[in-house]
Amino acid sequence: MKTSNMIFSIVIVLLITVLMIGRSTIGNLLRGNVHFPEKYVNDVLTMEDGQRFTVFRRLTVGGNKVGQGTTTSIFKVRFRFKNLSIGTNKRLSIMPAPFLMGMEGFLEKDWTINEATKEFQGIYQWSSTEAAENYPDSFIFKLMTKRAAPGTVTYEIMPNKDLSAYLSAISNK
Repeated sequence: MKTSNMIFSIVIVLLITVLMIGRSTIGNLLRGNVHFPEKYVNDVLTMEDGQRFTVFRRLTVGGNKVGQGTTTSIFKVRFRFKNLSIGTNKRLSIMPAPFLMGMEGFLEKDWTINEATKEFQGIYQWSSTEAAENYPDSFIFKLMTKRAAPGTVTYEIMPNKDLSAYLSAISNK
């Protein structure tokens, strides 16, 4: 009985979360706030450690507001997938986008890949450092880490940074 009650509770929490995020996602879509800009797509970014990643997709949500008195922050995550080809993983990487669109504080994500090392990197813009710090506790992040090869997930939060300025500085067009 205890196991079924726990499973029931987990299912209810997941449903409520999906409904809340879904409502925000649908609202952003209907208001025309969701965009897949081409700027920086196919650009090579030289990261601080010298590794080079190519941008293959971008997502911005213009309807998510930056709070009064807050400064945006960047969240970067890097990992290798444990299964499937690079091409398949690139195609599948869009699947969490509806969840991202509805997350509080999410503003932008840039999907990047280092073809030589087969590492994927997500570079996100969040409306605040607090929102960036909350992301590793999210369903989406946990799902990604389950698909990653063991020991390959690393992430960094860059407080008070603007993603557009950051991309412009590291882009090698």
